Amino acid sequence: MKALIYTKTGDLDVLQIKEIDKPTPKDNQVLISVKACALSITDYERFKTLSSKVSFSTQIISALMGFAGSPIGAEIAGVVVEVGENITHVKVGDSVYGKTAGAFPKGGFAEYALMDKDHVCVKPQNMTFEQASAISISFETALGALRKGNVRAGQQVMIYGSSGGVGLYAVQLAKSMGANVTGVCSTRNLELAKQMGCDYVIDYKKEDFTKVQTKFDAIIGVNGCNSMKDYKRLLKPNGIFVGVGGNVKQVSKAFLLSFISRNFSYFAGPIMPQKDYLSYAKELAETGKLLPYIDKIYSVKDTKEAIRYIVSSHAQGKVVVSMDFK
Repeated sequence: MKALIYTKTGDLDVLQIKEIDKPTPKDNQVLISVKACALSITDYERFKTLSSKVSFSTQIISALMGFAGSPIGAEIAGVVVEVGENITHVKVGDSVYGKTAGAFPKGGFAEYALMDKDHVCVKPQNMTFEQASAISISFETALGALRKGNVRAGQQVMIYGSSGGVGLYAVQLAKSMGANVTGVCSTRNLELAKQMGCDYVIDYKKEDFTKVQTKFDAIIGVNGCNSMKDYKRLLKPNGIFVGVGGNVKQVSKAFLLSFISRNFSYFAGPIMPQKDYLSYAKELAETGKLLPYIDKIYSVKDTKEAIRYIVSSHAQGKVVVSMDFK
C-alpha cells in the first residue's frame, strides 16, 4: 500500500510517499481504508521551524515515539475492511472515525490504517469523511478540559484561544452544557468564534481581555501564554483555570499551581483519555450541536503545503488531507 512516511527528522522534504506492507489488525483492532486524515499537532509540531534545523527535543520525542520510518497521521476517517476477533461495535463496510492505533497514534496518512477498539466509532450520518476526521483528538481534548473545569449550565465560561481546533470544540461543548461563553481570539477570527456559539468575543489584539468586568466559573486556556495572576483575577472565588497545551513555562506553572490551589488545573490530553468521547461527539453532531470547522482540505500529494500553511498561517479550526494517492 502507499503511505506518506516520515523518513527521518528534518524539514518537510523528509516526508515521502512510499510503498509499505498493509497492516494486519490484532484482536482488539480494526483495519480501515482511509479516506481522510486531519493534521494534528503531533504531525506538524516537528516541522514548526520549516527548516532542516531540528531541535534536540524534537529529535528525542521522535525517537521515543517511534515516528521515524512510519506514516504520519492520527485523526482519521474511512471504511472498515477487516475486524479483530474482539470487535463487535463496528463491522466490515461501516464508515467510521477516530484515532489511529497505539499509545502514540500515527499511521493515518496511508491507504490503510489500524484503529484500536476504544478509539473507533461509526461516523456521524450527517458528516463527510473529511469532517469526521477532524473530530477525534481535538474534541477529546476539549471535552477533557471542560470536564476538568466541571462546566455546567448557567456558568460563565471563558475560552482563551476560541478559534483553534480545540477551542472551537470547547466553545460548542460549553454551549451544549448550558454555559454562557466568552471567547478570546484575534481580529480575523471574531466572526468565526461568534458563528460557532460564543455569546461574547474579545479581540485580544485590540482589547485587554484581563480587564473584562465579568468573573468566570471556569477559564479554559488553550495555548494561553498569559500570566497565571491575570487568569486568577478573572476567576470567581471557587472558579478554576484549566490549561490546555501552551509552552513549557506555562504548562509547568499551571501544573505546579494545581497542587497548591484549587483555582488551577491542567489537562494533558494524551494521558487523560475520555471514555466514550467518540459516541458522545456522534450524538452531538447528529443533533446539530457539534460542527467541525475545516479551514482547508488538501490532497495527500500536497501534504507539505498543508503543513506549511498551518505552521505559517495559524489556521482556523482544522486542516484536513484527503487520502487520494491514485
